Amino acid sequence: MRSLFVFIFLTISLLNFGQQKEVDSLLHVLKSAKHDSIKISLYVQICDVCDINDNLKYGRQGIELVKNIRNNNKYNLSSNELKKHEGICTNILLVYYTDKNNQEKAEECRQKLIRIYDQLGDTLTKENMYFEIADQMILRKDFNSAFELIQQRLEFYEKNNLLTYVAIIQNKLGWMYDKINYYQKMVEYMIKSLETNNKLNNIKGIAAAHSQLATAQRYNGEPKKALENDLKSLEYFKKENDDRKIFRALFGISMTYNSLKEPTKALEYSNLCMEIATKLQDSSLIEYINFGRVSIYNSLKDYKNAEICAKNLYVRAISTENEFNILNSSLSLSRIYVDLNRHKDVFKYVTLADSLAKKLNDIHAQKNVYAIKFDLYNNMGDYKKALDNRLKYEKLNDSITTLENHSGIEKKALISEFEKNEQKTKEEQRIKENKAIEEKKTQKIITLSTTAGLILVFTLLIFVFRNYRLKQKSNIELEEKNNLISIQKHLVEEKQKEIIESISYAKRLQEAILPPQVFIDSNLPHNFVLYKPKDIVAGDFYWSERFENLFFIAAADSTGHGVPGAMVSVVCSNALNRALKEFKLTETGRILDKTRELVLETFEKSASEVKDGMDISLLCVDTKNKNIFWSGANNPLWYIQNAELKEIKADKQPIGKTDYPKPFTTHQIEYKENTIFYLFTDGFADQFGGPNGKKFKYKQFSDLILKNSNLPQKKQAEIINKAFLDWKGDLEQVDDVCVIGIMI
Repeated sequence: MRSLFVFIFLTISLLNFGQQKEVDSLLHVLKSAKHDSIKISLYVQICDVCDINDNLKYGRQGIELVKNIRNNNKYNLSSNELKKHEGICTNILLVYYTDKNNQEKAEECRQKLIRIYDQLGDTLTKENMYFEIADQMILRKDFNSAFELIQQRLEFYEKNNLLTYVAIIQNKLGWMYDKINYYQKMVEYMIKSLETNNKLNNIKGIAAAHSQLATAQRYNGEPKKALENDLKSLEYFKKENDDRKIFRALFGISMTYNSLKEPTKALEYSNLCMEIATKLQDSSLIEYINFGRVSIYNSLKDYKNAEICAKNLYVRAISTENEFNILNSSLSLSRIYVDLNRHKDVFKYVTLADSLAKKLNDIHAQKNVYAIKFDLYNNMGDYKKALDNRLKYEKLNDSITTLENHSGIEKKALISEFEKNEQKTKEEQRIKENKAIEEKKTQKIITLSTTAGLILVFTLLIFVFRNYRLKQKSNIELEEKNNLISIQKHLVEEKQKEIIESISYAKRLQEAILPPQVFIDSNLPHNFVLYKPKDIVAGDFYWSERFENLFFIAAADSTGHGVPGAMVSVVCSNALNRALKEFKLTETGRILDKTRELVLETFEKSASEVKDGMDISLLCVDTKNKNIFWSGANNPLWYIQNAELKEIKADKQPIGKTDYPKPFTTHQIEYKENTIFYLFTDGFADQFGGPNGKKFKYKQFSDLILKNSNLPQKKQAEIINKAFLDWKGDLEQVDDVCVIGIMI
């Protein structure tokens, strides 16, 4: 072993020595170089072979050389050649700053490269740099800025009819929507990319677009459409005679047939994939096939072959130390052994999978672990453990559903950060408690020692120093009281800080259920949302979703405000999502009926009677058939047509427990362009203020809206917000405020 260490050390030393020797050789050539282009090329070569830590020095020297050549005005290189060299050296600095995770400097380099490539007319490279900037924004969870940047590039190229770049950016937008789990939009932009490539008659682009669209449709739960596009991409890829592209299409077709409950067809295409993988001698492709075949063989109930494929995956994952593949192959084997009633083998692999799922923080894998354990214990007749795992599965599944609404990645990162901070807070609290215990012990020893000494002195001088002793005792008692008050004050401040931090985290979690502004803008561009919680978290919330050609948006007021109201708002928002997505209800009245049923069902689980719920104004816009529908619980709808404000009154009952419940009414409204709809809660009209400290009231509110209805939506929001603040003045805000304006 010692000899091995010596060998490794010598090998690394020789490599470093060889690397430095090559750098020294290039530096020697640089000293004698006469031609400017040779000098700059030498700097680039030095950066290629030197340690990345030296890239900053040599990259800067290369840029300085370009500046000196320009300033001397005696250069024998063209202006474009100098710009190219400046771009190469700037890119070297970008590599350095990216490696050092210096985002600010890396961003400066990217912006400089965009200007250089623009001057050189290198449009494709310039756009790739924009894509890099957008990717960095996504890594920083700044989704709105990323979408805004790419949309700006799309508008620029559409305006200038540069269809090649339009197709590229449409494809990029599709994958960006994939990152926030918004698969419907992903499909939309992949379709646009296909249409643009068809206009260009770009055969390779059309083939790739069909393949990418098929992937998007699989993610979006449209297997039949995915199959059509995979078959079309296969036709094109066969003409290109590209085996890897053909493999991609065949594999997609195989997976789609399996999801369509046609495992025999799926296996047929999987065999075609295996022929190509064997021909290319590519083990990674074979690994893909085995993952797919586990599912196919399970569908065929061919557990023997399913086990063989899963075992092959497991052995390869162990040999390559790939924890992600070990996790997935362990889950596959666990599921197979559950079906075969091989309980001992299930325990072995599901225990390994459970450990890895927690280590990798893979909540989807953890959900599958609970599902497998439920089936295992159920088969064994241990119904208590089976029920325990079923409850864990349901709880985690609900959490995943909440996280994946609108912007899954952002919310998963938010939850991860929350848990990390929560753990940090607990650890800090534990340290403080231990420190307090030690301080109390020390204080006790000091107090006992002091008391013993005082008793001895007071015993000897009891008559002489009687008055002094009484005074000293009084001072000690006062000091102890002050210390106790100080400790209690400190504890109260710490608890208050913890509560505020927890509520602040809760605010970020509540914001996760609100639809992103980019989602609302992409469906109804002319809109505003004025949302002003009374406290850090709110009972008011707004909600929107799209289902096929129907766009839904609502302003809702949950019972209470602050933390209790926020908790009720999460229950109500989840009930709206389930009514639309799980029960496929599209009529606004029926959505509110089902939402009431789900809210009551949730609160009925409590041992005490819960009468919480919400008031809501729910609007549905059918963009395809030009229809408008609305339903309301206690909150009315206002809309303006031909400069006249009209009102539809809501059903006088809440979404919650009521003595005489009745079905909610669905109102149909004439679809007229430039009609402005206003959805709101009661917080604005109920605000006290003005010269006499009275409520704002609905009449004054409707006059304010009608007066400013001809202005752009964003300007209306500013005026309404200013009117609220002016009316409130120095008084406290009495309730949460939510006002939504939409023009069709």
